[in-house]
Amino acid sequence: MKQGGVLSPVLFCVYVDDLLVRLSKIGVGCFIGRTFIGALAYADDIVLVAPSASALRKMLAVCDEYAEYCMSFNAQKSKCMALLPKLQRFLASQLDSCGFSIGSRPMESVNSYLNLGHLISNKLEDDVDIAISQGQFIGQVNNVLTYFCKLDCFVRYRLFQSFCTSYYGCELWSLRSRKLTDFCHAWNKGVCRIWNLPYNTHCYALPILCECLPVSDEICCCMITKMCNS
Repeated sequence: MKQGGVLSPVLFCVYVDDLLVRLSKIGVGCFIGRTFIGALAYADDIVLVAPSASALRKMLAVCDEYAEYCMSFNAQKSKCMALLPKLQRFLASQLDSCGFSIGSRPMESVNSYLNLGHLISNKLEDDVDIAISQGQFIGQVNNVLTYFCKLDCFVRYRLFQSFCTSYYGCELWSLRSRKLTDFCHAWNKGVCRIWNLPYNTHCYALPILCECLPVSDEICCCMITKMCNS
């Protein structure tokens, strides 16, 4: 079982690589300059990005043809989402009539989809995704306070740093989102609870006490690091 667990990702990469090459060669997916971004694969997830309905059908046909040899695609777990500019969102109702299928089975059209732990919306807004992360953050703080309530505040803060400050996926958030302010307020309240401080403690004093950057600056640093490493 252990060997199979190690080999499975490698075998999947071997099988999927040829499919990604085929998709890039048909030239109908999305590109950034000369870089093909029409097929994004991570673990056992594959995302197809196409500029039009006809282009997506061609890419799905390539997947169907490839699946006959070594794999199958689950239509029930596959979703289709149309991303439209703000001025063209009135066309969304017309796109609902464009049916897409994989493995001769129809795919469901959705307005949002949870992929790799992030909620992607067809309105290209991050409010819901940030709200989900905020709820997860509050839950993590509650767990630290529940299980380690008798420990010293300094120890609790170290646990807080380890378990509550990953801010997973914050690199994708828009800094203009109103929910980002709510997330920062939740961080301030969480830190006050960790240190047993009054809730009216000035937010500017918290990063000084914690010897860290304000959470908004931490998120900006994560974004910059991501861009530099891309």
